[in-house]
Amino acid sequence: MTSVPMGRPLSRNLVVNVVGPLLPMVVSFVTVPLYIHAIGAARYGVVTLTWILLGYLGVLDFGLSRAAANALGRLAHASSRERSSVLITTLYLNLLFGLTASAVFYAIGGALLWRWFPLSGELAHEAVAAFPWMVPMLPLGLLSGVAIGALDSRERFLLATTLNSCGVVLGLVLPLVSVMIFGPSLTVIIPAVMLVRLGVVLAMLTAVFWVERPIHSFAPDFVWARKLFGYGAWVSVSSVISPILDTFDQMIIGRMLGAAAVAHYAVPMNLAIRSQVLAQALARTLFPRLSRETIETGRHLTGRAALSLIYVFGAICGPAIVVIGPFLDLWVGREFAEASTLVAQILLFGAWMNGVALLPYSQLQAQGRPNVTAHLHMVEIVPFLLCLWLLIEHAGLPGAALAWTLRVGADCLALLWFARSLHGMALRALPAVGLMLLSFAIAAGQQPAPISALALGSVLGIAFLAFGIMMEPKLGDTGKAIAERMLRLSLKRMAS
Repeated sequence: MTSVPMGRPLSRNLVVNVVGPLLPMVVSFVTVPLYIHAIGAARYGVVTLTWILLGYLGVLDFGLSRAAANALGRLAHASSRERSSVLITTLYLNLLFGLTASAVFYAIGGALLWRWFPLSGELAHEAVAAFPWMVPMLPLGLLSGVAIGALDSRERFLLATTLNSCGVVLGLVLPLVSVMIFGPSLTVIIPAVMLVRLGVVLAMLTAVFWVERPIHSFAPDFVWARKLFGYGAWVSVSSVISPILDTFDQMIIGRMLGAAAVAHYAVPMNLAIRSQVLAQALARTLFPRLSRETIETGRHLTGRAALSLIYVFGAICGPAIVVIGPFLDLWVGREFAEASTLVAQILLFGAWMNGVALLPYSQLQAQGRPNVTAHLHMVEIVPFLLCLWLLIEHAGLPGAALAWTLRVGADCLALLWFARSLHGMALRALPAVGLMLLSFAIAAGQQPAPISALALGSVLGIAFLAFGIMMEPKLGDTGKAIAERMLRLSLKRMAS
């Protein structure tokens, strides 16, 4: 078996998973206004809806990527022969499902897509011509999920993050360069993205085979297939419903308010989701470790991490609520900002709760309870869709943002309850809730000038961290360790 170091310090893994996505975030901040200027809000809205649809079709993974990551995490010290069986079986299954879905999508997907989002004129012709380039992205997405899960199970976060970040950056830059060279057309943007994804997936699979070497057999193992499907069946329920809960608001907005409204909603939503980089990194860091720990140890680890995240992530979202208005004004222009500022403020409040929810979600799935998250999502879907439709009807885009925020807030409380973490942290989390409400109250008043907004945001951020250290004393020591690792990493990069 190849010797692969396991059990790396959590602080090191967390630093890697936080720093890795920062470059794509910076590139995104630069490219989004360039895209809107180069191709227009309506065309950008169509591109956004395309990614949402392809992301939703990722449910055809049937939970196998998550199941493989969990199984490989539990087999961290097993023989390479047993790990190879899990890896190869999952790759074959996802490739089969991806190719089958591509054939069906090619046959009927285009007609259904453009019937739901009626387009006219030149934009309609571009969408129809670009559609065949969307189809190969389905199997590519399913294979990349397996590859990232396999690398994460070995805690090879640096390698996985580097490959994924490079792919995201290229996926943002290459289509924009192509538009500038060949013109603002969907037939330019979408093929460029597909070619980037193909190259990234090939690089990921090469890295996985190198890390897992030697691969003893390339034949599927039907015993492992049954085991993976047993776990993945419940994960697939969440995989089917989660995209509806997370992105169907944009689908309904496109239907009710038009493609340009999707852009006014998607930009702040993307900012809110990207603000969760710390929460996503922490959940990703803990998942392979939680897969190996006992239930009690996992609960203790998740509870401490969630309480710390409530304050640290609050120190990001609270100030962001205050400064988002001036930021959007400078970033994408006053007209766009006027339509999106209140939406962004509401979504940032929701992003804070949703980020915290990622930890109990990962704990439940890592410790063999994906049925809990699946049942919870099944209960949420109908009330959320009804609330979403009614609030969009009566309040437009802010109503859609409020529906999403209410849903993720309820989801967060329920997940913490089922993970048995809510009771131990409820009182200690109250100051953070108060500070978030204060942030929203400040932003809801008269819009502060950029300098005043930065000053108020800084004060709020310090208050979050101060209360966090009071409520979780070890937060200060953890922060110090992470800062030292980030400094050493920066100095090492500068020296090289």
